[in-house]
Amino acid sequence: MAKVITATDPNGNTVKSSWPQEFTDNFSAYFDLEDEVPQVNQTGQQQLNQNHLWLQVLDENGEVILAHNTSDQQATHYAPMDILALYQGEESTAETIFANQVTTSGGEWTYLIGFPMNIAKVTMFVDGDSFSGGKSLVIPLMTAAGLLMLVIGGVFGVWIIRHMGKLTQAIGQISYRLYEPIEGNGPFQDVYDSLNEMNSELQKGDRELAQNEKMRKEWITNITHDLKTPLSPIRGYGELLADPDNDLTPEKRVQYGEIILRNTAYTEKLVNDLKLTYQLKNKMLPLDKKSANLTQFVKELVIEVLNHHEYANREITFETDSEAIEFSFDPTLLKRGINNLLYNALIHNPQETAIQVSLQMSDGIRIIIQDNGKGMTPEESDRLFERYYRGTNTEANTGGTGLGMAIAKQIIEIHDGTLVVGSAPGKGTRIIIIFPT
Repeated sequence: MAKVITATDPNGNTVKSSWPQEFTDNFSAYFDLEDEVPQVNQTGQQQLNQNHLWLQVLDENGEVILAHNTSDQQATHYAPMDILALYQGEESTAETIFANQVTTSGGEWTYLIGFPMNIAKVTMFVDGDSFSGGKSLVIPLMTAAGLLMLVIGGVFGVWIIRHMGKLTQAIGQISYRLYEPIEGNGPFQDVYDSLNEMNSELQKGDRELAQNEKMRKEWITNITHDLKTPLSPIRGYGELLADPDNDLTPEKRVQYGEIILRNTAYTEKLVNDLKLTYQLKNKMLPLDKKSANLTQFVKELVIEVLNHHEYANREITFETDSEAIEFSFDPTLLKRGINNLLYNALIHNPQETAIQVSLQMSDGIRIIIQDNGKGMTPEESDRLFERYYRGTNTEANTGGTGLGMAIAKQIIEIHDGTLVVGSAPGKGTRIIIIFPT
């Protein structure tokens, strides 16, 4: 004969060991609806308090939407496998947790109740004669359950393998730049989102690499051209001067010598500019900053340009809204940078072009160089500060190396400044240097 299985509830009363499960199953009667969401009524709260029980109500995503008598350490989210385990009765050394569901027009809600008692420790006495009659039912059920677990495990394994295969294929496609972004929802969507982002960054990097390679080739081509251009007359006129059979007049010798010296000076300037732009790019040039009046500094630069014999008749004006702006800068480098911008406006515009230099205190320190010259196309504006973009003609009077604007930008940037360019064909150009205060 089977003996009655009992346990002690939290209040010290002797109850059947099935009492926690029955209490949990019947607790759905204590829920009231509020906006289609179950709420525990006062009677239900009293039942929980009297028996020292805690309660949690979960939505379909496993998020806790209602709690009673829980602690701060209590979980606030449950995965489906967690809920299944709790529904079957999860045991611990301190309590036993049971689960059930309540269905409303707003959906299905899972609720968990924690009992401060260990049901698994109840000693069970079973009459062997009574149990032998149930073997024919229990064994087939256990077999069916085992087969069901095998089927579920197999299906789950196939599902995992299929998705892992897609992930492996996607990674391979990324490496060969054949990947197509995958959109949608699912448990692996976070992984696909990461792959989409990685593919986007790789494509961006490829485009930048191709652009840098193109610029590198253009740069090398222009350097080669610029070095060959002055070296050719140096070599040609040098051979003429060295040939003892040439009957050159003193005037011709002087003329050839001047050509050699002019092209030698240009070559030295080109090499120095290359060295400077390399040092600036790699931050190898130490700044010798000094605090000084920037207004006076820029004003003197404009006067110095006007005193140059080639630009004495050009129209250059200077305006400022502050006669004294203290700023810490490297005078030698900043002079080089601003002069490059000024001379660029002078050299590449007609003689009648008016140039206005302004110094303002507006959202930082602003130095504005504006002209009403021929202006630039959007492509020319975008590439204005690229090295060798326009190339260099050593026969022109500019004497430029094609690096002046790139050097100006680098000098401004190592002073924590930025350059803004606005231009349109036939409407002139405005370059704004902005330094933080």
